Amino acid sequence: MKKIRKSFDFSSFLCSLKMRLLLRRWGLMALMLLGLPFVVSAQNQKVTINVKDVDVQVVFKQIKEQTSLNFVYNADQLKVMKAVTLDVKDVTVDAALAKLFEGTAFEYKFEMQSIVIKKKVEQAENKKVTLSGQVTDKSGAPLPGVAVLLRGTTVGTATDMNGNFKFLVPREENTILVFSFIGMKRLEVPAKFDEPMKVKLEEDATELEEVNVISTGYYNVDKRHLTSSVTSLKMDDIMMPGVSTIDQMLEGNVPGMIFMQNSGQVGAAPKLKIRGSTTVLGSQAPLWVLDGVILSDPVNVDPQQINDLDFVNLLGNAISGLNPDDIDRIDVLKDASATAIYGPQASNGVIVITTKKGKVGAPAVSYSVTGTLRRRPHYSDRSVNVMNSKERIDLSRELVDKRLAVANLNSWVGYEAAAYDYFNGVIDHAEFDRRVRDMETCNTDWFDLLLRNSFSHNHSLSISGGAENVRYYASMGYSNENGNIRKEKNDRYTGMAKIDINYKRFNMTFSLNGNLQKKDYTPSEVGVMNYAYNTSRSVRAYDEEGELWFYQRHDLIGTETYDQPFSIINEQNNSYNKIETDQVALTMALGYKLTSWLKADAQFSFNISHSSNDTYYGEKTWYAACLRKLKTSTGVIDNNKTLLLSGGELTQDDTKSESYNLRGQLTFNRFLDKENIHQLTATVIGELSSTTYSGFKIVRRGYIPDRGMLFDKVEIGLDEETNRLKYPDYYTWLESDDARGTMKDNLTRKVGLVASASYVYKNSYILNANMRIDASNKFGDASNDRLLPIWSVSGRWNLHENVLKNVRQVNTLALKLSFGYQGNMSAQDSPRLIIKKGTTNEYFGEYESTITQYPNPDLKWEKTSTLNADVEFSLFNNKLNGSIGYYYRHTTDAFLSKTVSFVNGVGQYTVNKGELTNQGYELTLNFVPINTMTSINGQNKGFVWRFDPNFGSVFNQLLDKIKPKDKTIQDEIKYSDYLNGSVQIAGRPLNTFYSYKFKGLSPEDGRPMFYGTEETMMVNGEEVKTRDVYAEMDKEEVFMTVMERSGCREPFLQGSIRNYFGWRNWGLNLNLSYSIGSKVRMLQMYPNGTTAAPGPETNMRREFTRRWQQPGDERYTNIPGLLSSREYESTLSGYWWSGIPNEFASNIWKMYDNSNLRVASGDYLRLQNVSLRYVVPERLCQKLLLKSAYVSVTGTNLFTLCSKKLKGQDPSQSGSSSLVNLSIRPMYSFQLNVTF
Repeated sequence: MKKIRKSFDFSSFLCSLKMRLLLRRWGLMALMLLGLPFVVSAQNQKVTINVKDVDVQVVFKQIKEQTSLNFVYNADQLKVMKAVTLDVKDVTVDAALAKLFEGTAFEYKFEMQSIVIKKKVEQAENKKVTLSGQVTDKSGAPLPGVAVLLRGTTVGTATDMNGNFKFLVPREENTILVFSFIGMKRLEVPAKFDEPMKVKLEEDATELEEVNVISTGYYNVDKRHLTSSVTSLKMDDIMMPGVSTIDQMLEGNVPGMIFMQNSGQVGAAPKLKIRGSTTVLGSQAPLWVLDGVILSDPVNVDPQQINDLDFVNLLGNAISGLNPDDIDRIDVLKDASATAIYGPQASNGVIVITTKKGKVGAPAVSYSVTGTLRRRPHYSDRSVNVMNSKERIDLSRELVDKRLAVANLNSWVGYEAAAYDYFNGVIDHAEFDRRVRDMETCNTDWFDLLLRNSFSHNHSLSISGGAENVRYYASMGYSNENGNIRKEKNDRYTGMAKIDINYKRFNMTFSLNGNLQKKDYTPSEVGVMNYAYNTSRSVRAYDEEGELWFYQRHDLIGTETYDQPFSIINEQNNSYNKIETDQVALTMALGYKLTSWLKADAQFSFNISHSSNDTYYGEKTWYAACLRKLKTSTGVIDNNKTLLLSGGELTQDDTKSESYNLRGQLTFNRFLDKENIHQLTATVIGELSSTTYSGFKIVRRGYIPDRGMLFDKVEIGLDEETNRLKYPDYYTWLESDDARGTMKDNLTRKVGLVASASYVYKNSYILNANMRIDASNKFGDASNDRLLPIWSVSGRWNLHENVLKNVRQVNTLALKLSFGYQGNMSAQDSPRLIIKKGTTNEYFGEYESTITQYPNPDLKWEKTSTLNADVEFSLFNNKLNGSIGYYYRHTTDAFLSKTVSFVNGVGQYTVNKGELTNQGYELTLNFVPINTMTSINGQNKGFVWRFDPNFGSVFNQLLDKIKPKDKTIQDEIKYSDYLNGSVQIAGRPLNTFYSYKFKGLSPEDGRPMFYGTEETMMVNGEEVKTRDVYAEMDKEEVFMTVMERSGCREPFLQGSIRNYFGWRNWGLNLNLSYSIGSKVRMLQMYPNGTTAAPGPETNMRREFTRRWQQPGDERYTNIPGLLSSREYESTLSGYWWSGIPNEFASNIWKMYDNSNLRVASGDYLRLQNVSLRYVVPERLCQKLLLKSAYVSVTGTNLFTLCSKKLKGQDPSQSGSSSLVNLSIRPMYSFQLNVTF
C-alpha cells in the first residue's frame, strides 16, 4: 500500500498567517479601548495636598492614599530634586502633578492605573560637539584601529593610522568613553570637551600572548623576536564549510607544503609534505602537535605504504578526529631552528595546532550548523569520457562482423551474447534485432545506480567564558558526511573541555578531548568506481521484472571452469568495510612563577585510541562464490578446491594505541639591565614518552550475520570412501596465518633533553640557539653510543627598529637566517634480532619460529642540515605585508634498502647509503589595495579588498657520490619500478617515473610499436639481433634504452591566490589554488592488459572511436586498431624479449598504457573555494537576543583548469594505478552561526 503524503498548501498557510496577525491587531486595539476609560478617570480624580519642604516621594504617597494610583519612577534620578512645597485643594491629579513638576527636568504620564515619572528627553541634536584626541601605547606609539565608543551606546568611531579620532557626541555631564583594542586592556575615560584627549592603553598580557605570538608547542615566541621559518594561520581565515578535516583546508595556504589528494571519498586523508622529502624509506609525513602534545596515528601503518602516491588512506591520521570549529590557529614549523626542539620525529616539519580557550566575560554559547551537497560524477561530465550504448554496440558489431573474437572471454553479455545465441539457433533474427535495439538505447546509468548526490550536515555547539582567574571552553560536535558512493559515510562525534586557571604565580590548564568516528565503505576489491567507469552501458542492472540482473563471470583454475553469477549492486549490498575509531586525550599542565623572571612548568598527557577495521563479503557475493568453487560442468561445489563451505568471509583487524608524555620545563626570561636593552630567555626541557601499538588480525569464514552473528561449523574429517580429507584446500587454509590470526605489538620509548636560548638587543638584534638529545629503544646500538645532538642557530635583524626607524613607508623589515642539523632513525629496524614465534611444526614436532627482522646494530642516523633565509616586511601603513624565503636541505646517510643473501634469514637490509637535497623559494603576500571599511560595534561601513597570493617551490634530488647522474642507486631493479616511479635514480627527484617510447602504429594492422623493441638493429653498419645486443647490457641500460624519463609524479610548485571583498556586512572570499610541475598517466585504455578487443561487459573510452581501422590511418591517429583473434593471441606472449634476464615488458598493450603518449601534464588551477557571508548587524542581533550571527553560502572545488590532453580526467586521478579513484568532487554548502 502506498503511503499518502499530504501536500503543503502555501496559499492556505499564508492566509492563516495573515488571519492570525489580523486577530492580534484587533485584540490589541480592543485592549487599548478597554483601558482608555481607566486612564481618563485616573486623570480626573480629585486630591488635596498641603506640604512644605518635604521629599517628593511624600507627595506621591499622599496621592496614592487618596486615589489608589501607583507611581513608577527611578529613585536615583529624583534625588536631584530638592525639598518640594505643594498646596492644592480639591484639584485633579493631573493639575497637582503639573504644578509639582513645573520648571523641573521631569515629566509624568498616565499609564492605566499608574503614573510614570521620567526625565524629559532633551533635543541633543542642538547640543552635539566634536570630541577628538589621540590613542597611543605605553611608549607613545600611535595605535590605529582602536574602537572608541560612548559607554552604553553604539555611538563611536575608530582611530586612524596616526591613532587620532574625532566624532560628534552630545555634550552631557559624566560622559564616559570606552577604548578597546586587540592585545590591550579595555579603558574607560571621562570625556574632555574643551581640549584634545590623550589616551594611553596598556598591554593585556593574556590577550597579547594569544594574538602576537607563535606557538612552537613547547613554548610561545613573540613574533617580533621570531628567528625561524614559520607559517601562522588563523582558523577563521582558512575555514571551509563542508570540509571536515583541517589537513584538507591547508591546500595552497602553506608555502613549501606539497598537498596531494588522490581520492574524493569521504574520510580519505591527503598526503602532505613540507619542503620535500628528507628520507626514502621512512615516513615523509609531518608531525602533528595539539596544544603541546605530540599526536600519533590511530593505526601504525607502514611508512612505505603511506608514502605510496597511489595508496588511498581511509584509516585516517592523527587529526582526523578533530573538530575544526575547536581550533584557534595553526603554526607550521618548517626550518631546523623551529623543529630542532622536537628531535628526530620532526625531520619532515611540524604542524602545531592551538585550540580555542575561554575569554573573560559572561558565558557565550555558539552554535553552528552546515549543510553540504556533494555532486556525483555524471556521464555528461568532461571527466567521464566513455562510450554510450550506441557507440559500444557499434564497436561490438564490428568485432563480430570481422570475426575479431575476444581472447580470455570472462562473460557473455551484451551484443556478443545475443549474437552467440543467434548463431547457435537459440533465438531467431527478429529476436536478435529486438535485443540489439534494446541494448542500443539502454544507456544504463551506472553512476546513478552506484553513486548519488549526497547531503551532509555538521553541527557544533560550544560555550566559553570566565573571569580573570578562571576561563573555560567546552564544545560538542557531530558531523554526518555522506559519500558519493552509495552506502559510504563518515560519522564523527567530538567533545572537548578546557579550563585555564591563573592565580597569582600559579597557572594550570586542564583539557579533555574525545572523538568517535564511524566510517562505512564498500571494500576496495569490489571496485565500485572501476565498474562505473569501465562497464558497458548496454549491460542492464535490472531485468524486466525489476529484479537484479546477474550475468556469469568465469573463474578459470587449471582446466576447470567455475561459473559465478555477478551483479555489482548485489556486491555492494552484501559487503562492507567498517572502520571505527575512538580516541580520548587527557592533558594537564601546571606552571609556577618562582620569581618574576623564572618559571617552572610541567605537563602530563595520556592518549588512548582503539581502531577496528572489519571487511565482510556476504554469502551471496561473487567474492564468496569464487571461494566456494562451484563447477560449471556439474553444478556442485568442488570439495577439493573449495575455500568456503557456507556463509561469508569476515576480516577483523583491531588496533589499540596507548601513549603518554611527561615533560618538565624551566624558563628564564629577564632583562639584564635597567634600561631594558639586553634581554635573555633560556629554556631547559626534559621529556619522557612512550607509545604502544597492539592488535590482532584474523580472517574468519562461515560468518552468518543475519543469524545472530554466528559462524557456521565445518567438520574437517576424512571422506569415508577415499579415506582422504574432505576439503583439503580448506584445511590447508585453516593452517595459514590469516585463519589462525596474527597479533601485533610495537613499543616505542623515548627520552629527550632540550635546551633553548635567545638573546635580544634593543628589540633589533635577536640570536637563538636550540639543541636536543634523544635516546630510544628504536635506535641502533651505534646511534645510542654516539648520540647525535640535534641543534640549530638562528638570528634576526629588525631593520625597522634602527636604520629604517624614520622611514614612514616601512612598518616592518626584518632579515632572518638559520642553520641546523636534524637526525632521523628508522622505526622499522631494530638493533636486536626479531623473530615471530609459531606453533608446533607438523614434521619435526617442535615449536617453530621465523625471522622477521634481521638485527641492525650498526645503523646510523640519517642526518639533515638545513639553511634558511627569510625577509619579512610590512610597508605603506601595513597595506603590503609578506615574506620571501629560501631554503636548502641536505640529507646524508639516508636509509636505503640493500639486497642480501637469504643465508642471513632475510632478503633486504637497511643501510646508510643515500643522499638527498631539497631546495626552494617561498613567497607570501598580503596586499590591501582598498580599505575604507570601518567597523564599530558590529556596524560596518565602507569597502575593503584584500589580495593574498603565495607560492612555495620544492626541488628534490637524490644523489650518489659514486654513481653519475641518471644511474640507478638500487641493487635490484624491475621495469615496474621505472613505470610507477619507485626507482631511485641519481640526480633525479624521488617519484620520477619513466615511459616506453611510442613509435607509432603499424601500417599493417594498427598495433602499437615502440622504439627499442625491433627484432633487429644496426650496429656498426651490420644488422644484428636486438636480443643479442641486450644480452650484453645490464638491466638498467636496457630499461633506459626502451624508456625515457617522463617527469615527477609530485609537483615542484604549489600555492594559492586568495581574494577577499568586503562591503558593509557582506564578505566575499574567492580562493584559487594551483599546482605546477607534476606529470600524470592518463587513465588506462587496456586496464586488464590481456585483451586488446574489449570484453562484452567492458566499456571503452570515447577516444577509442578514433582508432586505426585501415592502412593509412596511422598518419592521423595514435589509437591502436582491433586485431583478429589469432593476431591478438600472438601479442600476449612469445615476444623475442620474453623470458630473457633483462625482460622489460609483458606485452605491447601494457606498454601502450605506460608509454610517453599516455603521459600528460598534472598542472592545474582550481577554484578551491567561493564563499559569500552576511554578518547580521548588531542592532538586529540585540533584538533577536543574540550576541552575533552570520550566514554563508560556499562552493568548493567548483572547477579545475588542466591539460587538454587529459580530456577531462582530473589531475588527482592517475593511470599509474589499475583502480579508478573517485575524483575531487564539487560541493555546495550553507552555514548558519549564532552566538547567544
